[in-house]
Amino acid sequence: MFDRKTLYAVITGDLVGSSEIDYACRKAVLSYMHDSFRFLEKELNLKDDILLSFEIFRGDSFQAVLNPQHALLASVILYLKLGIFDMKTADLSVRISIGIGSIDYLPESGNIGETDGMAFRLSGKALDKMKEKAQYLLITSPDPAINLMFESQCAFFDLTASRWTDIQKEILLGKLSGLTQEEIAAMKGKTQSSVSQSLKAAGFDTIKTFLNNYESLFAYPGIFVQSDKNGPEHF
Repeated sequence: MFDRKTLYAVITGDLVGSSEIDYACRKAVLSYMHDSFRFLEKELNLKDDILLSFEIFRGDSFQAVLNPQHALLASVILYLKLGIFDMKTADLSVRISIGIGSIDYLPESGNIGETDGMAFRLSGKALDKMKEKAQYLLITSPDPAINLMFESQCAFFDLTASRWTDIQKEILLGKLSGLTQEEIAAMKGKTQSSVSQSLKAAGFDTIKTFLNNYESLFAYPGIFVQSDKNGPEHF
């Protein structure tokens, strides 16, 4: 049951350039997308934070409802996981929009496509605008001032992420998934020092600060303000 006075996060995303994916490869891409969603639930223990499971629509888009505190971590993990899809005929890149706000309507069917609320509207509208501006991550809340902060932080994330190599993505994915540098080194056949250097070159400390600061905001839910036809609501 969704409470209209509770904050939720809706993640809406799509694959960039999906029309260029070879038809024969699409089955593998869809399978990998499902594997990535399961990875979030099982490997990262985010099952309790995913309130409505990820659903794929239009063949290249996806959506889910999460606990807002962990929505950014889930989005960055998805960005990395989908970005290392290993198939010669397809190079995946993903665009992700996080909308923070209320949910007004949840059908008995639990079909996410029929659900409505500010979080859904913010997420969907922002994703459409992202396509025009070549953005890859954006967080939108009902508060314009907070959105200015989110916009600049996400722009910096885009700039940083655009420089990541495949091996840096794999190492970042491992570290954000909770592995130690030693465990990552053993998995990748590298030394701990080389893993440390890769994390530094990829800007891991900056990304971690971004994630931590975002999560800390939800200790003060009153800073998020929703405006609708019934007037302003403070969470």
